[in-house]
Amino acid sequence: MKKHKEELSYDYTKGLAVHFSGELEENDYGSTIRIDSQKAKGFISSYRIFGGLTVWVYNLTFHSDFKVDLIPSEHLYYYFCYNVKGHFLHRFGDEKEHTKILQSQNLILKNSPGTSAQINYPVGIKIEQVIIVVDVKRLESQDINNAKRIYKEVGNIFQNIAAQLPHRHVGGIDIETEKHASIVCENNIVDLAGGILTEGAVLNMFALQIKAYYKDITQSGSQSSLTKAELSKITSLRDYIRYNFQTGLTILTLSRHFGISPKKLQIGVKHLYGDSVGGYILSLRMDHAKHLFDTSDFNVFEVRNLVGITSGSHFSRVFKSRYGVLPSHYRT
Repeated sequence: MKKHKEELSYDYTKGLAVHFSGELEENDYGSTIRIDSQKAKGFISSYRIFGGLTVWVYNLTFHSDFKVDLIPSEHLYYYFCYNVKGHFLHRFGDEKEHTKILQSQNLILKNSPGTSAQINYPVGIKIEQVIIVVDVKRLESQDINNAKRIYKEVGNIFQNIAAQLPHRHVGGIDIETEKHASIVCENNIVDLAGGILTEGAVLNMFALQIKAYYKDITQSGSQSSLTKAELSKITSLRDYIRYNFQTGLTILTLSRHFGISPKKLQIGVKHLYGDSVGGYILSLRMDHAKHLFDTSDFNVFEVRNLVGITSGSHFSRVFKSRYGVLPSHYRT
């Protein structure tokens, strides 16, 4: 079990590197710990966007239980967390049970002076997680427009919550935030370009988390009959489909693989992506076909086979409908 104060300092970063036998790289823009040991494999990165706003990225698989005890701090911190992949458990010091935070789910936390917390990461589950840490005391003094906006939004969210009490908001399944959180999770290059890329994605991610929070508390938008756990499971559909384009992808095969009935699968995909299962699969095929045309020298026949479409005429018709040009003319 790793114990540390909530101040995310150099000592904590160095401690993580030692704990995981990782290689620590750092400069003025942030730090990255590259890990390939008996305890874990992947990387942990941190970036300071500006005073009062820090980002931590966990992109790794733990080979043994990893538990973090957060020791109470005098500072007041707010955490905006999003799971791109995997799940973890959280509890405040006086709670007997942990709360499970699912894939594609937002978590907003406020610490409290005198209240500890614990985070548990499971073994063998790939974790891709972004944690935005807001120190309102430092943020308040920043003469930066984005800092002022964030300070105001955080104040609005927690204005009716007593400062001396901890608070946890577990959001719904949110796929809008995933696009920007994924960019943050994939970037493990600590340099100027990486910092600029990360800053834009983090600010967009934060804005979408705020939007999702207000949607959660007002219960606006369409409601699904599926549980959060079922919807979270369906968010794994995209990666599975992409790795299995050349196999027989049907509602029944997907239903068996994910342990969700065909009816619930259809309802969940419609709720999350606004499409039928068949339409969603076709959309992913076309997205990948365009990506292959943009990034490789594969010809039309090869691309069509790689995305799992047997009919040349069908492929051409759908590609043109989506992108306005036949695949044979796309590169010309």
